[in-house]
Amino acid sequence: MSVSNRGELVAEYAAGVPVRQLATRFNVHRGTVREIARQAGLAARRPELSDVIRQDAARLYAAGMTLAQVATQLGIESGHLRPLSPILARTQTRSSSSRAARV
Repeated sequence: MSVSNRGELVAEYAAGVPVRQLATRFNVHRGTVREIARQAGLAARRPELSDVIRQDAARLYAAGMTLAQVATQLGIESGHLRPLSPILARTQTRSSSSRAARV
């Protein structure tokens, strides 16, 4: 990748353009986008979930699904839900019977 393209990529990453969009635009892997940003001294970003996905995740989690099951149901990586688990645990009351049913 040329120096000028790297500069554009870094500037757009810093401006908040999604990694997937940058990877497509510059024809590189998402990991390459993150690595170039890291080399430029930029902090790694956590993927943000939409409010709709967060609400759906909370509903499914409250219904007794595990985080892995919720992620599968919503078609996202389970790692994207892990930062939400303390929030889900505080805001949703889960019965012990729903937990027992999962085991």
